[in-house]
Amino acid sequence: MAVFGTGQRGRTVLLFQNEKFVKNRCSASRTYWICSRKDVTVCRARVVTALDKHAQARIIKSTYEHDHSRKFPSNVSMPSLIKREKKTLSMESS
Repeated sequence: MAVFGTGQRGRTVLLFQNEKFVKNRCSASRTYWICSRKDVTVCRARVVTALDKHAQARIIKSTYEHDHSRKFPSNVSMPSLIKREKKTLSMESS
């Protein structure tokens, strides 16, 4: 069963199978959701909802398994990764 709610920043969230999804985009008839942890993990889980004839949102498609392994090693902080990337870019542009 899916439950809709509001996240801490006021965005609509979808709770489905004990996982949280955020709205990615909408079309005329469907709403596309992505895993809320997508930015810090490699998770590709997706859900698509559409309104049925009673104007109730129904899940019509669920793809990929959740994979919450981190994109970046836990022993490296983001600022150091950004600095390293900037150094690499500046060396390449020289």
